[in-house]
Amino acid sequence: MSNDVNPKKLEKAPIASSCFMGLGQILFLKQYVRGALFALVEVVMLCAIIFGSKKIIPANNNEYNYLKGIPDTEEIVEYLEDAEYSKLDSVLKARAKAMSKFFNKSAAKASGKAAYELALSDAEEKKSDKEEYKEAIADAKEERVSLVEELQATFADFDFNYDADDKLSAYNVELEASDSIIDYDDVYGIYEDLAAKYDHKLAKVMAKMEAKNFKESGENLFDEHYDGCSICRAAAGKGHRSLAHRAWFRGPIVTSIAGLITLGSKQNTTVTKYMDHSIFMMINGIMAIIIIGFFVLLYILNINGARAAVAKIKKSGRFPTMKEAKNDISQNSFASIGIAPAIVLMAIFSIIPLLFSALVAFTNYSSPEHIPPNNLVDWVGLQNFQQMFSLKVSSELGGGAWAKTFGASALWTIVWAIFATFTCFFVGFFYAFVLQDKRVIIPKFFRTVYILPYAIPTMLSLFVWANLLNGTIGPINRTLQLLRIIEKPIPWLSDPWVAKGSLIFVNIWIGFPYSMILTTSAMTAISNSLYEAAVIDGATKWQQFKSITYPLVMFQLKPTLIMQFAGNINNFGAVFFLTGGGPNMPQAGLTTITNCGATDLLISWIYKLTMNTPSRYNLASVLSLLVFVVLVPFALYNFTRTKSFKEGEV
Repeated sequence: MSNDVNPKKLEKAPIASSCFMGLGQILFLKQYVRGALFALVEVVMLCAIIFGSKKIIPANNNEYNYLKGIPDTEEIVEYLEDAEYSKLDSVLKARAKAMSKFFNKSAAKASGKAAYELALSDAEEKKSDKEEYKEAIADAKEERVSLVEELQATFADFDFNYDADDKLSAYNVELEASDSIIDYDDVYGIYEDLAAKYDHKLAKVMAKMEAKNFKESGENLFDEHYDGCSICRAAAGKGHRSLAHRAWFRGPIVTSIAGLITLGSKQNTTVTKYMDHSIFMMINGIMAIIIIGFFVLLYILNINGARAAVAKIKKSGRFPTMKEAKNDISQNSFASIGIAPAIVLMAIFSIIPLLFSALVAFTNYSSPEHIPPNNLVDWVGLQNFQQMFSLKVSSELGGGAWAKTFGASALWTIVWAIFATFTCFFVGFFYAFVLQDKRVIIPKFFRTVYILPYAIPTMLSLFVWANLLNGTIGPINRTLQLLRIIEKPIPWLSDPWVAKGSLIFVNIWIGFPYSMILTTSAMTAISNSLYEAAVIDGATKWQQFKSITYPLVMFQLKPTLIMQFAGNINNFGAVFFLTGGGPNMPQAGLTTITNCGATDLLISWIYKLTMNTPSRYNLASVLSLLVFVVLVPFALYNFTRTKSFKEGEV
């Protein structure tokens, strides 16, 4: 291959690379290492598109077991005898010889050993009594010896010699002999493996004969599921009945994209494995799209790399050496190669779940009519969004109940997030500020006491509070009644408005220690010289707080405050473990139709829609999509506007 630099030939490199991936770089740019890698990716991708299989779908489990196996020995022998297969006698003779050796030499001893080991396992129960254990061991040994002698005498009576006139005579003797070892699984398994070895050898011959016959007549005795199509005619027999035939352009990429579009079709089968599973098909389709996206990105990088290489070669007037090519890859591509695994994992664990959750919102994935694999899932477009937001009084859309419930739950979610975030934060801020005052005695003791609610598992704390706030037997109501402060029990968790107030109060008790710790650490970092200068200038405590403490603490903790707000929108535990989403909505019938309680946040409502019966995954996905679309831009916008994320001084 010439190493002369031909500028006109070099100009063809990007075009050749766009058509043949790395092959163009190898031929025109002498980029052997990089070109080989690109070419390998292209070959794998093309194989994933072109080479596939056509499923044969068994109607039931019996047919499935039939398809997995091979024809019976008698069927194969009779077929090959009629076909006058020249080596049939030699194969059957070798089989008879192998079976004779197996039964007369190893089957009896192996069966005796298996019986002895079984007796030993039974004797273990008597190990506490030494005398009984010794007797059991002795009996096991005697049983082993007697069984071996008995089987050897039995097998000696069998005639395993092959008879060419009766080709199945030795096989029938073999079956009769195998009955003697059928109770010993390991020994019988050895026999089955030995028999399968010769069955497969003959079955391959039968399959090849039938493949040739099938091309001519369209009928296949080896596998009756060949239907005469061109794919079946191209399929090759290998001695096993086939569960799939080779097919062109039915590779995993094509079938996954097709499955994403159709979400499957009803199959005439009772075998679950062969029913179309709409959800798995959707996930496979999403993965295929991501793989195609990676391939397109790599394709673009390949062409741009070819253009850059052309310019570099023209400038230097020579092709790079192998050492230079390797150095170029290690220096310029190291960062990309290093970050590639993280990007792949991000696609698998982040992008695929997000896309799947979003796509479910456009399907009818719900129980009981549309749960795979017994039932298929279909695309329904914006029907779920219409059901969620329509105010029309229609039985099909839930009579506007979903829209009313969504409005109430969304409003309460926002109110909850605001109160839960700012109450916890500023109560924690207040206690941190107070405990910083030197006039407070033993501040460490008070800090320890205030941190205790945060140290106790949140779930446990919420369970305790749920019992304390019980409207009938709760200690709080009973104490207030004994002190004659109240006459009737306060419905802490059974009245919608009181329950919401209780949630906010309990959340303050659980959440303020975290904010107190953060604020204390931020205040500790403030230099005392600032306060000393303020005192010299005559600043009061309030002025010091307003001009020094508050701005500097908020500069550090504003991102945390935004994170807490976003977290409280999805604060599933507080609602689920304290109120369970209850009580029911004030409007009659809303909770019954939508399964949403008065204190349910959007996240706890989503949980109920997926976990309770009936399961409405489609509507839960609509809510998840809305939370994601609203929350992510809000959080990103506020993060980028905080001073701690910008360069410069406070």
